[in-house]
Amino acid sequence: MQNSTFTQSNFTKTKELDKLNLKEREPEEFEADMALPWQEASSLIIVSKTPLGEVVGKRLDSIVGAAVGIPNTFESQTHDCGYKLLMVKRSGRSSYMANAFVFPGGIVEPSDFTSQWWKAFEKVGASRDLLITQLCEVKGPRPPMIKAPNTLERFGLDRDNCLPADIAFRIAAIRETFEETGVLLVTAVAKTQPTSASCVKHDSSYLDLSHWRKVLRKDPKNFVQLCLESNVCPDVWGLYEWWDWLTPTSVGHRRYDTMFYLCCLDKQPSDVVLNRSEVITLKWGTPLSFLDDFSCSKIFLAPPQVYELSRLMNLTTYQDLFKFASERRDKGVERWMPVLCTTADPDGGMLSLMPGDDMYPQELDLLGNDSSKDLSVTLNDLKAQVKNQHHVEMKGMLSRVFCNVKLPCGHLQPLTYRNPKPAVQSYL
Repeated sequence: MQNSTFTQSNFTKTKELDKLNLKEREPEEFEADMALPWQEASSLIIVSKTPLGEVVGKRLDSIVGAAVGIPNTFESQTHDCGYKLLMVKRSGRSSYMANAFVFPGGIVEPSDFTSQWWKAFEKVGASRDLLITQLCEVKGPRPPMIKAPNTLERFGLDRDNCLPADIAFRIAAIRETFEETGVLLVTAVAKTQPTSASCVKHDSSYLDLSHWRKVLRKDPKNFVQLCLESNVCPDVWGLYEWWDWLTPTSVGHRRYDTMFYLCCLDKQPSDVVLNRSEVITLKWGTPLSFLDDFSCSKIFLAPPQVYELSRLMNLTTYQDLFKFASERRDKGVERWMPVLCTTADPDGGMLSLMPGDDMYPQELDLLGNDSSKDLSVTLNDLKAQVKNQHHVEMKGMLSRVFCNVKLPCGHLQPLTYRNPKPAVQSYL
Protein backbone atom coordinates (compact mmCIF):
# COMPACT_ATOMS: atom_id res chain seq x y z
CA MET A 1 0.00 0.00 0.00
CA GLN A 2 1.32 3.44 -0.89
CA ASN A 3 2.46 5.57 2.02
CA SER A 4 0.57 8.88 1.75
CA THR A 5 3.64 10.70 3.03
CA PHE A 6 5.16 10.28 -0.42
CA THR A 7 2.25 11.28 -2.64
CA GLN A 8 2.90 14.21 -4.90
CA SER A 9 0.70 16.60 -2.91
CA ASN A 10 2.21 15.77 0.44
CA PHE A 11 5.82 15.08 -0.45
CA THR A 12 6.47 18.74 -1.17
CA LYS A 13 5.56 19.52 2.44
CA THR A 14 8.04 17.10 3.96
CA LYS A 15 11.46 17.91 5.35
CA GLU A 16 13.01 16.03 2.46
CA LEU A 17 11.78 18.54 -0.09
CA ASP A 18 12.45 21.42 2.28
CA LYS A 19 16.10 20.46 1.90
CA LEU A 20 15.61 20.81 -1.85
CA ASN A 21 13.91 24.19 -1.53
CA LEU A 22 15.44 25.78 -4.60
CA LYS A 23 14.43 28.79 -6.66
CA GLU A 24 13.84 29.26 -10.37
CA ARG A 25 12.48 32.18 -12.35
CA GLU A 26 11.49 31.98 -15.98
CA PRO A 27 14.70 30.79 -17.74
CA GLU A 28 14.87 33.67 -20.21
CA GLU A 29 14.30 36.26 -17.48
CA PHE A 30 16.75 34.59 -15.13
CA GLU A 31 19.51 34.05 -17.65
CA ALA A 32 19.34 37.31 -19.57
CA ASP A 33 20.63 39.51 -16.76
CA MET A 34 23.52 37.51 -15.34
CA ALA A 35 26.70 35.65 -16.22
CA LEU A 36 25.70 31.99 -16.16
CA PRO A 37 27.97 29.47 -14.39
CA TRP A 38 27.97 27.09 -17.33
CA GLN A 39 29.03 26.96 -20.96
CA GLU A 40 26.98 25.77 -23.89
CA ALA A 41 28.00 22.59 -25.68
CA SER A 42 26.84 20.22 -28.41
CA SER A 43 27.09 16.43 -28.42
CA LEU A 44 26.42 13.93 -31.19
CA ILE A 45 24.97 10.43 -30.89
CA ILE A 46 26.35 8.74 -34.01
CA VAL A 47 24.28 5.75 -35.12
CA SER A 48 25.65 3.37 -37.73
CA LYS A 49 23.83 0.56 -39.46
CA THR A 50 25.21 -2.82 -38.38
CA PRO A 51 27.00 -4.50 -41.33
CA LEU A 52 24.78 -7.04 -43.06
CA GLY A 53 27.34 -9.81 -42.67
CA GLU A 54 27.37 -9.38 -38.90
CA VAL A 55 23.56 -9.42 -38.68
CA VAL A 56 23.27 -12.49 -40.91
CA GLY A 57 26.02 -14.27 -38.99
CA LYS A 58 24.24 -13.80 -35.66
CA ARG A 59 20.96 -15.03 -37.08
CA LEU A 60 22.59 -18.08 -38.63
CA ASP A 61 24.23 -18.90 -35.30
CA SER A 62 20.85 -18.67 -33.64
CA ILE A 63 19.14 -20.86 -36.25
CA VAL A 64 21.87 -23.49 -36.16
CA GLY A 65 21.87 -23.46 -32.38
CA ALA A 66 18.13 -23.97 -32.23
CA ALA A 67 18.36 -26.82 -34.75
CA VAL A 68 20.81 -28.75 -32.59
CA GLY A 69 19.01 -27.99 -29.35
CA ILE A 70 21.18 -25.15 -28.03
CA PRO A 71 18.91 -22.50 -26.45
CA ASN A 72 19.37 -18.84 -27.20
CA THR A 73 21.36 -17.14 -24.48
CA PHE A 74 20.32 -13.88 -22.89
CA GLU A 75 23.24 -12.22 -24.64
CA SER A 76 22.24 -13.40 -28.10
CA GLN A 77 18.65 -12.29 -27.55
CA THR A 78 19.32 -8.86 -26.17
CA HIS A 79 22.29 -7.87 -28.32
CA ASP A 80 20.40 -8.52 -31.57
CA CYS A 81 20.36 -4.87 -32.53
CA GLY A 82 20.47 -3.50 -36.05
CA TYR A 83 22.71 -0.54 -35.28
CA LYS A 84 25.69 0.53 -33.22
CA LEU A 85 26.62 3.75 -31.46
CA LEU A 86 29.99 5.47 -31.23
CA MET A 87 31.26 6.43 -27.79
CA VAL A 88 34.68 7.80 -26.89
CA LYS A 89 36.60 7.63 -23.62
CA ARG A 90 37.72 10.93 -22.21
CA SER A 91 41.33 11.33 -21.14
CA GLY A 92 42.19 10.70 -17.51
CA ARG A 93 43.73 14.17 -17.47
CA SER A 94 40.46 15.79 -18.39
CA SER A 95 39.12 18.25 -15.84
CA TYR A 96 35.56 17.12 -16.55
CA MET A 97 34.27 13.53 -16.61
CA ALA A 98 37.77 12.05 -16.71
CA ASN A 99 37.86 8.45 -18.03
CA ALA A 100 34.14 8.49 -18.78
CA PHE A 101 32.69 7.13 -22.03
CA VAL A 102 30.69 9.89 -23.71
CA PHE A 103 29.23 10.77 -27.06
CA PRO A 104 31.54 12.96 -29.16
CA GLY A 105 31.12 16.70 -28.77
CA GLY A 106 32.35 19.78 -26.97
CA ILE A 107 32.01 23.48 -26.25
CA VAL A 108 30.24 25.79 -28.68
CA GLU A 109 32.54 28.46 -30.13
CA PRO A 110 31.69 31.99 -31.32
CA SER A 111 32.81 30.95 -34.83
CA ASP A 112 29.93 28.47 -34.95
CA PHE A 113 27.62 31.50 -35.11
CA THR A 114 29.53 33.55 -37.70
CA SER A 115 27.52 34.91 -40.62
CA GLN A 116 30.24 33.57 -42.95
CA TRP A 117 28.42 30.27 -42.76
CA TRP A 118 25.64 31.66 -44.94
CA LYS A 119 28.19 31.80 -47.80
CA ALA A 120 29.13 28.15 -47.30
CA PHE A 121 25.49 27.10 -47.37
CA GLU A 122 24.72 29.25 -50.39
CA LYS A 123 27.56 27.64 -52.34
CA VAL A 124 25.82 24.25 -52.10
CA GLY A 125 22.40 25.66 -52.94
CA ALA A 126 20.93 26.25 -49.48
CA SER A 127 19.46 29.72 -48.99
CA ARG A 128 19.07 31.39 -45.61
CA ASP A 129 15.28 31.21 -45.83
CA LEU A 130 15.41 27.50 -46.68
CA LEU A 131 17.63 26.70 -43.69
CA ILE A 132 15.50 28.69 -41.27
CA THR A 133 12.34 26.99 -42.53
CA GLN A 134 13.87 23.51 -42.34
CA LEU A 135 15.69 23.75 -39.00
CA CYS A 136 14.45 26.70 -36.96
CA GLU A 137 10.66 26.66 -37.20
CA VAL A 138 10.13 23.94 -34.61
CA LYS A 139 6.59 23.71 -33.21
CA GLY A 140 7.52 22.05 -29.93
CA PRO A 141 9.22 23.51 -26.83
CA ARG A 142 12.47 25.44 -27.26
CA PRO A 143 14.99 25.44 -24.41
CA PRO A 144 16.75 28.64 -23.22
CA MET A 145 19.97 27.81 -25.08
CA ILE A 146 18.03 27.97 -28.34
CA LYS A 147 15.87 31.01 -27.57
CA ALA A 148 18.65 33.08 -25.98
CA PRO A 149 22.10 31.49 -26.45
CA ASN A 150 24.42 32.36 -23.59
CA THR A 151 27.39 32.03 -25.96
CA LEU A 152 26.33 35.22 -27.72
CA GLU A 153 26.12 37.10 -24.44
CA ARG A 154 29.39 35.66 -23.15
CA PHE A 155 31.35 36.85 -26.20
CA GLY A 156 29.41 40.03 -26.85
CA LEU A 157 28.07 38.90 -30.24
CA ASP A 158 25.29 40.72 -32.08
CA ARG A 159 22.47 38.24 -32.49
CA ASP A 160 21.17 39.97 -35.63
CA ASN A 161 24.48 39.22 -37.38
CA CYS A 162 24.76 35.61 -36.21
CA LEU A 163 23.37 32.26 -37.27
CA PRO A 164 20.29 31.02 -35.42
CA ALA A 165 21.18 28.73 -32.54
CA ASP A 166 19.42 25.76 -34.17
CA ILE A 167 22.00 25.88 -36.96
CA ALA A 168 25.03 27.00 -34.95
CA PHE A 169 24.75 24.23 -32.35
CA ARG A 170 24.56 21.63 -35.13
CA ILE A 171 27.72 23.09 -36.66
CA ALA A 172 29.41 22.89 -33.25
CA ALA A 173 28.49 19.21 -32.89
CA ILE A 174 29.87 18.42 -36.36
CA ARG A 175 33.06 20.41 -35.77
CA GLU A 176 33.79 18.87 -32.37
CA THR A 177 33.07 15.37 -33.66
CA PHE A 178 35.57 15.91 -36.48
CA GLU A 179 38.21 17.22 -34.09
CA GLU A 180 37.80 14.30 -31.68
CA THR A 181 37.24 11.38 -34.05
CA GLY A 182 38.08 12.43 -37.61
CA VAL A 183 34.48 11.72 -38.67
CA LEU A 184 33.52 14.68 -40.88
CA LEU A 185 29.85 15.18 -41.71
CA VAL A 186 29.66 17.58 -44.64
CA THR A 187 27.77 17.68 -47.92
CA ALA A 188 28.25 19.32 -51.31
CA VAL A 189 24.50 19.40 -51.99
CA ALA A 190 21.69 21.01 -50.01
CA LYS A 191 19.09 18.56 -48.72
CA THR A 192 15.33 18.93 -48.75
CA GLN A 193 14.17 15.68 -47.09
CA PRO A 194 15.04 13.85 -43.86
CA THR A 195 18.14 11.84 -44.61
CA SER A 196 21.06 9.96 -43.16
CA ALA A 197 24.19 12.03 -42.65
CA SER A 198 26.92 12.40 -45.25
CA CYS A 199 30.36 11.28 -44.08
CA VAL A 200 33.65 12.07 -45.87
CA LYS A 201 36.03 9.13 -46.33
CA HIS A 202 39.62 9.55 -45.18
CA ASP A 203 40.95 8.74 -48.66
CA SER A 204 38.92 11.60 -50.11
CA SER A 205 40.57 13.21 -53.11
CA TYR A 206 39.20 16.70 -52.41
CA LEU A 207 39.73 16.98 -48.64
CA ASP A 208 42.94 16.43 -46.70
CA LEU A 209 41.27 15.48 -43.41
CA SER A 210 44.50 15.11 -41.47
CA HIS A 211 45.60 18.61 -42.44
CA TRP A 212 42.27 20.22 -41.61
CA ARG A 213 42.04 18.53 -38.21
CA LYS A 214 45.38 20.00 -37.24
CA VAL A 215 44.26 23.40 -38.46
CA LEU A 216 41.00 23.20 -36.53
CA ARG A 217 42.75 22.26 -33.30
CA LYS A 218 44.72 25.49 -33.53
CA ASP A 219 41.63 27.61 -34.21
CA PRO A 220 38.00 26.47 -34.60
CA LYS A 221 37.42 29.49 -36.87
CA ASN A 222 39.09 27.45 -39.61
CA PHE A 223 36.08 25.16 -39.93
CA VAL A 224 34.20 27.67 -42.06
CA GLN A 225 37.34 28.13 -44.15
CA LEU A 226 37.53 24.35 -44.71
CA CYS A 227 33.99 24.39 -46.08
CA LEU A 228 34.38 27.50 -48.23
CA GLU A 229 37.59 26.22 -49.85
CA SER A 230 36.19 22.72 -50.42
CA ASN A 231 32.72 23.80 -51.64
CA VAL A 232 30.93 21.86 -48.92
CA CYS A 233 28.89 22.77 -45.85
CA PRO A 234 28.17 21.03 -42.54
CA ASP A 235 25.46 18.43 -42.99
CA VAL A 236 23.11 20.11 -40.55
CA TRP A 237 20.18 18.32 -42.20
CA GLY A 238 21.51 14.95 -41.01
CA LEU A 239 21.43 15.93 -37.32
CA TYR A 240 18.19 15.44 -35.42
CA GLU A 241 17.56 17.20 -32.14
CA TRP A 242 17.46 14.67 -29.29
CA TRP A 243 17.54 16.36 -25.84
CA ASP A 244 19.07 19.15 -23.75
CA TRP A 245 20.99 18.32 -20.55
CA LEU A 246 22.26 20.83 -18.00
CA THR A 247 24.98 19.63 -15.61
CA PRO A 248 23.70 19.38 -12.01
CA THR A 249 24.91 22.02 -9.58
CA SER A 250 26.71 19.44 -7.43
CA VAL A 251 28.88 17.89 -10.15
CA GLY A 252 32.42 19.26 -10.18
CA HIS A 253 33.50 22.81 -10.90
CA ARG A 254 32.50 22.85 -14.57
CA ARG A 255 28.98 22.82 -15.88
CA TYR A 256 27.59 22.58 -19.39
CA ASP A 257 24.24 23.11 -21.05
CA THR A 258 24.51 20.48 -23.77
CA MET A 259 22.26 19.90 -26.74
CA PHE A 260 22.33 16.25 -27.80
CA TYR A 261 21.80 15.53 -31.49
CA LEU A 262 21.46 12.18 -33.23
CA CYS A 263 22.64 11.29 -36.72
CA CYS A 264 22.36 8.08 -38.71
CA LEU A 265 25.10 6.73 -40.98
CA ASP A 266 24.31 4.06 -43.56
CA LYS A 267 27.80 2.64 -43.11
CA GLN A 268 30.11 2.54 -40.11
CA PRO A 269 33.23 4.67 -40.66
CA SER A 270 36.24 2.35 -40.77
CA ASP A 271 38.90 4.99 -40.35
CA VAL A 272 38.08 6.82 -37.14
CA VAL A 273 41.23 8.58 -35.92
CA LEU A 274 41.18 9.85 -32.35
CA ASN A 275 42.48 13.15 -31.06
CA ARG A 276 44.56 11.68 -28.23
CA SER A 277 44.70 14.94 -26.30
CA GLU A 278 40.96 14.83 -25.64
CA VAL A 279 39.83 11.22 -26.03
CA ILE A 280 41.98 8.11 -25.71
CA THR A 281 39.90 5.28 -27.13
CA LEU A 282 36.61 4.62 -28.90
CA LYS A 283 34.02 1.91 -28.86
CA TRP A 284 31.18 0.91 -31.18
CA GLY A 285 28.37 -0.97 -29.47
CA THR A 286 24.65 -1.37 -28.96
CA PRO A 287 22.86 0.54 -26.21
CA LEU A 288 22.56 -2.64 -24.18
CA SER A 289 26.20 -3.67 -24.63
CA PHE A 290 27.36 -0.32 -23.23
CA LEU A 291 25.08 -0.73 -20.22
CA ASP A 292 26.33 -4.30 -19.75
CA ASP A 293 29.94 -3.11 -19.76
CA PHE A 294 29.07 -0.38 -17.28
CA SER A 295 27.36 -2.84 -14.92
CA CYS A 296 30.52 -4.99 -15.01
CA SER A 297 32.78 -1.98 -14.30
CA LYS A 298 34.43 -2.27 -17.71
CA ILE A 299 33.54 1.33 -18.54
CA PHE A 300 32.21 4.37 -16.71
CA LEU A 301 29.07 6.19 -17.86
CA ALA A 302 27.61 9.40 -16.47
CA PRO A 303 23.84 9.47 -15.72
CA PRO A 304 22.83 11.34 -18.94
CA GLN A 305 24.55 8.65 -21.04
CA VAL A 306 22.90 5.92 -18.96
CA TYR A 307 19.56 7.62 -19.50
CA GLU A 308 19.91 8.04 -23.27
CA LEU A 309 21.21 4.50 -23.76
CA SER A 310 18.21 3.23 -21.77
CA ARG A 311 15.93 5.31 -23.96
CA LEU A 312 17.52 3.98 -27.15
CA MET A 313 16.90 0.37 -26.06
CA ASN A 314 13.31 0.89 -27.20
CA LEU A 315 14.44 0.83 -30.84
CA THR A 316 16.22 -2.27 -32.09
CA THR A 317 16.45 -1.60 -35.82
CA TYR A 318 18.31 1.11 -37.70
CA GLN A 319 15.22 1.87 -39.75
CA ASP A 320 13.01 2.33 -36.69
CA LEU A 321 15.53 4.63 -35.02
CA PHE A 322 15.94 6.79 -38.12
CA LYS A 323 12.15 6.93 -38.58
CA PHE A 324 11.61 7.96 -34.97
CA ALA A 325 14.31 10.64 -34.95
CA SER A 326 13.24 12.17 -38.26
CA GLU A 327 9.52 12.17 -37.44
CA ARG A 328 10.13 13.70 -34.01
CA ARG A 329 12.26 16.56 -35.37
CA ASP A 330 9.43 19.12 -35.13
CA LYS A 331 8.34 18.25 -31.58
CA GLY A 332 11.10 20.13 -29.78
CA VAL A 333 13.03 19.45 -26.59
CA GLU A 334 13.11 20.66 -23.01
CA ARG A 335 16.12 21.38 -20.86
CA TRP A 336 16.52 19.01 -17.93
CA MET A 337 18.79 19.65 -14.98
CA PRO A 338 19.02 16.50 -12.83
CA VAL A 339 18.97 17.03 -9.08
CA LEU A 340 21.28 14.68 -7.17
CA CYS A 341 20.27 13.30 -3.77
CA THR A 342 21.96 10.84 -1.45
CA THR A 343 19.83 8.21 0.28
CA ALA A 344 20.02 6.45 3.63
CA ASP A 345 21.29 3.15 2.20
CA PRO A 346 24.06 1.88 4.52
CA ASP A 347 26.25 0.88 1.57
CA GLY A 348 25.64 4.13 -0.28
CA GLY A 349 22.93 5.17 -2.69
CA MET A 350 22.11 8.17 -4.85
CA LEU A 351 19.32 9.40 -7.07
CA SER A 352 19.50 11.64 -10.11
CA LEU A 353 16.00 13.13 -10.17
CA MET A 354 14.32 14.24 -13.41
CA PRO A 355 11.27 16.44 -14.02
CA GLY A 356 8.04 14.54 -13.44
CA ASP A 357 9.36 12.61 -10.45
CA ASP A 358 7.39 13.33 -7.29
CA MET A 359 10.66 14.14 -5.55
CA TYR A 360 11.83 16.63 -8.15
CA PRO A 361 11.75 20.14 -6.63
CA GLN A 362 8.95 22.41 -7.75
CA GLU A 363 11.32 25.37 -7.49
CA LEU A 364 14.71 24.75 -9.04
CA ASP A 365 17.98 26.38 -8.07
CA LEU A 366 20.12 26.72 -11.19
CA LEU A 367 23.08 28.11 -9.26
CA GLY A 368 23.38 25.54 -6.46
CA ASN A 369 22.96 27.89 -3.50
CA ASP A 370 21.49 25.07 -1.38
CA SER A 371 23.84 22.09 -1.27
CA SER A 372 21.82 20.01 1.20
CA LYS A 373 20.16 17.26 -0.79
CA ASP A 374 20.12 14.23 1.52
CA LEU A 375 17.13 11.92 1.87
CA SER A 376 16.44 9.96 5.05
CA VAL A 377 14.95 6.98 3.20
CA THR A 378 16.50 4.11 1.27
CA LEU A 379 16.17 3.36 -2.42
CA ASN A 380 13.90 0.41 -1.70
CA ASP A 381 11.65 2.59 0.46
CA LEU A 382 11.32 5.09 -2.34
CA LYS A 383 10.35 2.45 -4.89
CA ALA A 384 7.41 1.42 -2.71
CA GLN A 385 6.34 4.86 -1.52
CA VAL A 386 6.77 7.27 -4.44
CA LYS A 387 4.09 7.06 -7.10
CA ASN A 388 5.49 9.05 -10.03
CA GLN A 389 9.08 8.02 -10.61
CA HIS A 390 11.54 9.47 -13.08
CA HIS A 391 15.12 9.13 -11.96
CA VAL A 392 18.44 7.37 -12.35
CA GLU A 393 19.21 5.15 -9.38
CA MET A 394 22.89 4.83 -8.57
CA LYS A 395 24.17 2.17 -6.20
CA GLY A 396 27.74 0.96 -6.31
CA MET A 397 28.78 0.70 -9.96
CA LEU A 398 25.26 0.11 -11.23
CA SER A 399 23.06 2.93 -12.52
CA ARG A 400 19.54 2.25 -13.76
CA VAL A 401 16.71 4.44 -14.99
CA PHE A 402 13.25 4.13 -13.48
CA CYS A 403 10.48 5.92 -15.33
CA ASN A 404 6.71 5.46 -15.19
CA VAL A 405 5.67 8.93 -16.31
CA LYS A 406 4.76 10.14 -19.79
CA LEU A 407 7.58 12.17 -21.30
CA PRO A 408 7.15 15.43 -23.21
CA CYS A 409 7.91 16.21 -26.84
CA GLY A 410 6.82 12.81 -28.09
CA HIS A 411 9.96 11.22 -26.69
CA LEU A 412 10.63 7.64 -25.64
CA GLN A 413 10.23 6.39 -22.09
CA PRO A 414 13.54 4.76 -21.10
CA LEU A 415 13.66 1.07 -20.32
CA THR A 416 14.95 -0.12 -16.98
CA TYR A 417 18.18 -2.06 -17.38
CA ARG A 418 17.91 -5.45 -15.69
CA ASN A 419 20.86 -7.81 -15.55
CA PRO A 420 20.86 -10.76 -16.08
CA LYS A 421 17.18 -10.48 -16.96
CA PRO A 422 16.02 -8.91 -20.24
CA ALA A 423 15.29 -5.19 -20.31
CA VAL A 424 11.64 -4.46 -19.63
CA GLN A 425 9.46 -1.39 -19.55
CA SER A 426 9.39 0.36 -16.18
CA TYR A 427 6.13 -0.43 -14.42
CA LEU A 428 6.75 0.88 -10.94
